[in-house]
Amino acid sequence: MNELPRVSLFIFCYQQTEFIAAAIEAAFNQDYTNLQIIISDDASSDATFSIAQALVAEYQGRHEIILNRNPQNLGIGRHFIHIMEELAQGELVVASAGDDISAPNRVSRIVDEWLASGKPALIAHALEEIDEYGQPLISSRTIQYQVQSQPDKWPREMALQEYLQYPFPLPYIGAALAYRRDVYLQFGTPAAEPSYEDHLMYFRALLSGGMHYFPQVLVKYRRHANNFTAKPAKPKPKVLNIPLLYQSLLSNPTEFAGDKVGGFRLHQMITQQWLDYRKAVQLGMITADVSVVSLLWLQLIWRHHRFLLMKGGYSAKLRVLSYAASQVLLAIRSWCGSTRYDYQDGLLAVDYAPPLRTVVFGVGSGGERALTNLSPGFHVEAVCDNNSKLHGSQFCGLLVISPQQLKDDIDNIDCIVIASTYFHEIKEKLTDELGVPAEKIARAPYISLTRRFPAGITAALTSALAVTAVLLLLSVVGLVLF
Repeated sequence: MNELPRVSLFIFCYQQTEFIAAAIEAAFNQDYTNLQIIISDDASSDATFSIAQALVAEYQGRHEIILNRNPQNLGIGRHFIHIMEELAQGELVVASAGDDISAPNRVSRIVDEWLASGKPALIAHALEEIDEYGQPLISSRTIQYQVQSQPDKWPREMALQEYLQYPFPLPYIGAALAYRRDVYLQFGTPAAEPSYEDHLMYFRALLSGGMHYFPQVLVKYRRHANNFTAKPAKPKPKVLNIPLLYQSLLSNPTEFAGDKVGGFRLHQMITQQWLDYRKAVQLGMITADVSVVSLLWLQLIWRHHRFLLMKGGYSAKLRVLSYAASQVLLAIRSWCGSTRYDYQDGLLAVDYAPPLRTVVFGVGSGGERALTNLSPGFHVEAVCDNNSKLHGSQFCGLLVISPQQLKDDIDNIDCIVIASTYFHEIKEKLTDELGVPAEKIARAPYISLTRRFPAGITAALTSALAVTAVLLLLSVVGLVLF
């Protein structure tokens, strides 16, 4: 008989004096045998840790218990990293908060479903909402779990697109999640240290081993005024520890106005998602999708704009204005028929989130328009073509290389975007004849091969002209009336 897999059940604790005892006792009562229970307090200033200490001292059960107290408050992002890299030893990790209550068979049922579904990257189950007094509560999460579609049944690409368009609320929230520890380790330490660990692991699951959901209620999810996701009427300023990733832009630690804290945390989340997506492409776990890259990069740049304007001072604000001016110049040049490729987003110095190193395959109108329309999430370094007469020449300001040169330099290239309606023939040649990994080969959407101007430029110029016309009209009316 095979031994049951090792599982780690961790309990996040912070300022939860009223609730921590029930959460710990529920963990102690788990009927699963091969279980490590981690109780980790993030430097609470109330009685949370002393209550946990007393309960652990009295425990006489069969589970392995690890009691940890951080010497200083790490915040959820760094606390999660510490647990996953220093404390958890299980093949599967079950998440729990210090104010939630797990059913006695929670871990055993999760393991049953996990094994039966082929050990996916993430397992989710249903939940019951309770209030601060432990009474059942029908609120937003209850309704969500009752009526939403189940993304675990969709193809990975569809689930990924859906999540990127509608990330909130997360389809399966952290209180009802378990995930494979090797998936966390494969992507590595999250450099942006996002506070939303459930979003982090859900996104990594979408990029790797998939997920599975079963509709059994196995946790009581407590909703109260001090929840991490609760929104106070008057948010207070808060000092946040800034990840090393952002040290060139912000000092560590940095105080944020109360209404800016959430914005910075969302910036951390989207940064990490871009870094994880890029790594998944580089590792060959997925093939870069032009529309997904565009969506991710658009969100990242928007958050970066807000980031600079929020904390960057006058030089950062000037950088944003310079970037906006560069986009206007790019639009005018495209409108006037310029064919030179420029990587404009370099002006923002988003050095903490590098783009994908890319080669576009196809010299001609399709390649030219692909270069115009590709998201700056793709940094195009060269153009490739089968026509030997073009090798060594310039196309839209980029070097034209041969398929053999492409193969020889493939380790330095993240993605090949084929800008041709002969996609399948070109892909066959690259993979079968030259041995280029199929995972590196992406396809430019048809619209990017046929649209003359970059996405949004026509609308932006039209809007600018409309605003100008309205201002002129108002000026004329003012002159006539006054």
